[in-house]
Amino acid sequence: MRTKKVIPYILILPHAVFFGVFFIFPLFKSVYMSLTEWGLFQGMIKYVGLDNYGKIFDFSGYRSEYFWKAIWVTVQFVIYSVPVLVFVATGLALMLNSKKLKTKSLHLTAIFVPTALSVTVVAVMWRWILNNHSGLLNYVLSFFGIGKIPWLTDLPWVWLSIVIATVWWTVGWNTVILLGGLKKIPDSLYDSAKVDGANSIQRFFYVTLPGLKQVMMFVVITQVLAGFGLFAQPQLMTGGGPGRETIPIMLHIYGEAFNPSRPRMGYATAMSLITGVIVISVTFLQYYLFTRNTKEDRR
Repeated sequence: MRTKKVIPYILILPHAVFFGVFFIFPLFKSVYMSLTEWGLFQGMIKYVGLDNYGKIFDFSGYRSEYFWKAIWVTVQFVIYSVPVLVFVATGLALMLNSKKLKTKSLHLTAIFVPTALSVTVVAVMWRWILNNHSGLLNYVLSFFGIGKIPWLTDLPWVWLSIVIATVWWTVGWNTVILLGGLKKIPDSLYDSAKVDGANSIQRFFYVTLPGLKQVMMFVVITQVLAGFGLFAQPQLMTGGGPGRETIPIMLHIYGEAFNPSRPRMGYATAMSLITGVIVISVTFLQYYLFTRNTKEDRR
């Protein structure tokens, strides 16, 4: 009897150890670091209390201005990229799910292959395509009498460039997930809708979208989380320019933590924790909005 009580604890022990080593310990270590002035290369640790957090919320200081500017840049990227990623992925999934398409495997492979590339390869490739002076896209547009567009140096073109590269690179994941969701919608629902006289648009809004609700929630939440993790595309494609217009929060934190003249690990950790609180809050808000009607229906 006693053995039966012990076995479950033994089974969860490996997970508990990994959870403690790779989540609990780093979390408490991060909180401690955020309360210090931590010189990465000087080996200096000085307790400063809430000073690092004070700099973030001191709205008259330039550090606070840079932090909230980077948060706003990141939010802009989420606003620009997530709807496009979800819309394009839904369209591609519907195309791949169509019975009229004969070469589904070929199309799915073509859509998914870019996700296998590293972000460095993607950024270099799109820098060549979007180069202001010798890029492929400006060369093609010149045949239509369109002048050179500063894709990588001026607003709003820099945002368009980053979003296009990101969508091309990552849309394959969402397409596969949404395609799996479409496969689980019973054909009988579509047949019943047809009998009731629903056209293709009505079947999409009253059968397909409700059937994809749970999958769509997963896709949107994960894409927003990925959007807040934006880092390498602006670093490699635009260098964060023009000015600081494309420096997202992760790139800003990295710049502060590994500043060549004076690394500020404590301040960077405080920014990381505040960003984490914002991301968790946004995630719970999305979950609430997606499940609100379901909870009301159960009542």
